Amino acid sequence: MKIEMVSSQQFNSRTNLMVKSIIIFFLVIILFALTNAISGLVYERSQNKNKIGNEIASSWGQEQTITGPIIAIPYHKMDQKGINSINGFLYIMPDQLNISGQMDPEIRSRGIYQALLYKSSLNFKSTFNIKNKIESKVSSEILDYNKATVIIGISDLTGIRNPIMLHCNESQISLVSGTSGSDVLSSGVSGYLPSLDQKDSIDIHFSIDLNGYQSLSCIPVGKNTNINLKSSWSSPSFYGQFLPQKREISDKGFNADWQVLEQNRIFNSVFYDFESKIGSSGIGVRLIEPVDSYLKNERNIKYALLIICLCFMCYFFIEIFFKIRIHPIQYFLIGAALTIFYLLILSMSEHIGFNLSYFISSAVTIFIIVYYSHSFLKRIRIALIISGILSLLFGYIFIILQLEDYALIAGSIGLFIILAIIMMVTRKINYYDYEAEKISNEIKEI
Repeated sequence: MKIEMVSSQQFNSRTNLMVKSIIIFFLVIILFALTNAISGLVYERSQNKNKIGNEIASSWGQEQTITGPIIAIPYHKMDQKGINSINGFLYIMPDQLNISGQMDPEIRSRGIYQALLYKSSLNFKSTFNIKNKIESKVSSEILDYNKATVIIGISDLTGIRNPIMLHCNESQISLVSGTSGSDVLSSGVSGYLPSLDQKDSIDIHFSIDLNGYQSLSCIPVGKNTNINLKSSWSSPSFYGQFLPQKREISDKGFNADWQVLEQNRIFNSVFYDFESKIGSSGIGVRLIEPVDSYLKNERNIKYALLIICLCFMCYFFIEIFFKIRIHPIQYFLIGAALTIFYLLILSMSEHIGFNLSYFISSAVTIFIIVYYSHSFLKRIRIALIISGILSLLFGYIFIILQLEDYALIAGSIGLFIILAIIMMVTRKINYYDYEAEKISNEIKEI
């Protein structure tokens, strides 16, 4: 009779363990769905920030791309049948183009969101060998030198702070909005060049004071183009077809130099309007925010499933080792606290930064979980063990978030160590009967 009772207890023990495992599994799924909802909220807030940034930039100046200077000379010729007249532009690029500029960052706020803007001051010096280039390209076309213009492409004219005065040899030229009917550049300023047919070469120089948003790029239209950009912003990101040949980045800012040759580009120094492919050869720099709280929140929440699973595993083994029954509702409330932890970080990081938000949120989450656990575990030693485990887990995740370049290897090693510890601690557990000791004693009494 006693043997039958013990066998029944063994069966009930195994059944309870299986049922508890299934319930915990479904609780993890529910909590994971909640963390995904918070992840969606992170994305929504990030998009709101970008939207506000674009709204501010629309009145300040968007991301800027500068092209030029380019000389455009109208031409016309007869078609092969000699019946219809074909009209267009001949474009001449500078032989030498030197660009130097300074980017001064400026932060503008709207509500809790900030936009990273800049003020730039750019100097352009260029030399054109007009006669040689025209002779090498023109055959039957008739050029209208009296309507020759110089064009400077500026992607967003809203950002121009001061009038642009262009100097051509001894002459000063006022520029107006528009590209004089040219299809090569969609937006910019232009002005008429005086007596172009009487010059073999010309020198053009001018300055631009330009507002922009985050990035500034230039098209290297010169046969030989040298670009130098400086800024006090210490977190630049260089992009485009060509990276800087030299760059210096420090806490005081950056200094970058580019050199682009005609052989590096995909367009010629002189071409007709139907041959243009200028827009695909830009180079530039983007001012990036070194600490993006939304990006860190996005990375942090990816570890939510790991934290929840390890925490539940901890309580599950406490049940087995200390013979304490923990109700599924208590599991759920502990998991809910871990889920709200990520919401706390998101909401506070918009005001006080991510790192401080993480410290405060983890501290209050550990406190409430340990305090609640002590109420039903009734043992201060177990509560302290839980506190230590949670502190190690949150600290481990925080370190991974700081190690952007080495996050994968640090995470892999950390997970392997955690798995090894779990295997060592639980190696003697009889999962078919986690009340084995109690049942064994009952068998001895038979």
